[in-house]
Amino acid sequence: MPLYEYRCNACGQNFDKMVRFSEAQKLPECPFCHSQDTRKQISLTGFSTGTSGNTLSSGGSCGASGRFT
Repeated sequence: MPLYEYRCNACGQNFDKMVRFSEAQKLPECPFCHSQDTRKQISLTGFSTGTSGNTLSSGGSCGASGRFT
């Protein structure tokens, strides 16, 4: 199940929630104030800043070359 980030429009709190793919379009209740007025956020994980060599994710777990050794 993917982890989505949400923001509550009522209280302003941000929260994460694991949601089934089949329920990804439904908006969850805020765990802080229990409001139904929530919205999905765009996650910053894996985004590039646009400058050369300055990314949040720099390569895989297999080393710099990306190959198994």
